Amino acid sequence: MSDYTGDDSLHLPSLRIEGFRGIDSLTINRFGRVTLLAGRNGTGKTTVLDAVRIFADRGRLSALTAVLDRSEEYAGRVDEEKDIRDIPDFGALFHGRQAKKGTSFTIGLAGDPHTQVVVEVSSTDDMPEEWMSRLGKPAISAQVLRIAFGHFEEFLPVLDGDLDVGRAPWRRRPIRDDDGRPKALRAEVLGPGLLNNLDLDQRWGEIALTEQEPVALRALNLAANHRIDGVAVVSGDTRYRSRRVLVKLEDGERVPLRSLGDGAVRLFGVAVALAGAAGGLLLIDEAENGIHRSLQHEYWRLVLRAAADNDVQVIATTHGWDCIRGFASAASENHDVEGVVVRLERENGGLRAVEYSEEELQTATGQGIEIR
Repeated sequence: MSDYTGDDSLHLPSLRIEGFRGIDSLTINRFGRVTLLAGRNGTGKTTVLDAVRIFADRGRLSALTAVLDRSEEYAGRVDEEKDIRDIPDFGALFHGRQAKKGTSFTIGLAGDPHTQVVVEVSSTDDMPEEWMSRLGKPAISAQVLRIAFGHFEEFLPVLDGDLDVGRAPWRRRPIRDDDGRPKALRAEVLGPGLLNNLDLDQRWGEIALTEQEPVALRALNLAANHRIDGVAVVSGDTRYRSRRVLVKLEDGERVPLRSLGDGAVRLFGVAVALAGAAGGLLLIDEAENGIHRSLQHEYWRLVLRAAADNDVQVIATTHGWDCIRGFASAASENHDVEGVVVRLERENGGLRAVEYSEEELQTATGQGIEIR
């Protein structure tokens, strides 16, 4: 891999995070076509994925609430004519959970202020007149979120004195979270758990009968004891059973995908997500989950190849040594696809990133030096 000079087409060649959740400050100077984030539990790997998700969505309110929903961080509940819903705790997005006026976090490419998503706690007193007319002038000063990306700026009335959402008495109408905002990057997100049938159905529907279908079948065959020739989604046989994903074995028998085990479901989910993320980003939390250690090499070889073929940038997390070793061996075989491992580690109360090129990774794994 020493002759590889980098990929200029990456959406995220680097990353700078400041003041976001558990990260006070972090710079990752180099991402590859496929990047594996390693480190001990609690170092902030998943938080980096959350930050990338917000960056890709250009700070949209939907991305902010999705991050809070993932970690179940709510400030309370509100009953709007019996339609009870959870209230996202937006204060949890800021480092130290300090969400007072002037507190902010930024996410963007390292060394490029023009690419930064900025989310700041502001107030109605500081809103431009244009936004005052949009929202309706409040009777008293209230907190708002100011979200900016490049030349775009918006103010969202999701905060009050208690950091609750949706209860500001001066809110006149719903505010669209995409008015005039720069176009978001496509970003698929896979959590540490298995996809449910509804998600599998939707993702399979996007690639069935396309050139991406064989990729998903190859992924399935990595984990199956029998050759799989096809996939179909069928309706449940009773009103109590939802749609199911079935696979066709080489002898013609149809069996539920889930009967093949968690590894098959996980591999299938990764494969269809890679196809669905074409031209964008795929974020995988705890990438090794459900994948046996004996399959790690083939698993990462498939991910690296599919990422390059579909123009997808993959960022995944792991805390498993077998996962890192399988990634390293697969990356060494793909001379036109850059794989990078970044280890996050806490140091003197802060967080730093140690980046490993493929050559350095091969040396470390070859000598049995654990870098997780």
